[in-house]
Amino acid sequence: MARPCKPAKVLTDKSQTKAEISERERIEKRLRGEKVHITCPGDLLPSQKRIFRRIVKELSGSDILASLDSYLLRLAAICIDRLQTIEGMINEDPELLTSKSLMGSKDKYTKDFFRCCNELGLSPQSRAKFANLMAAKAEDPLIAALAADDDEEDDEEE
Repeated sequence: MARPCKPAKVLTDKSQTKAEISERERIEKRLRGEKVHITCPGDLLPSQKRIFRRIVKELSGSDILASLDSYLLRLAAICIDRLQTIEGMINEDPELLTSKSLMGSKDKYTKDFFRCCNELGLSPQSRAKFANLMAAKAEDPLIAALAADDDEEDDEEE
């Protein structure tokens, strides 16, 4: 199965040339839109709006969201809210664990939630992957070479 395409912002020179990365960044910026303004849909329940706004707030610093992501964020907020509702129902009445329809709904919302997490970078694994890629890209080769040279001198002194 093919791996999903990563944003140009987290690509390294090892995977593509600087020119290719620059071109992808330019195209992604154009597709993303100049002004990113994500508004909370009015048809969400108050609890879903709180979840929506929290996700947007938490991801605002990552600079990965685009205006079109509001549809995916809406779905994520609904899934989270519904999963919380289902879990609350089960906590009140553990007999519901044997309800095929309720557990089927829980399974459906869980799958949708995990898909949203993957697409939005909400899982710890996807955040770690982005962080590693961004750190690798940000590392200056000259500084790395100098640091390696310092390590060799320290080893010789011992």
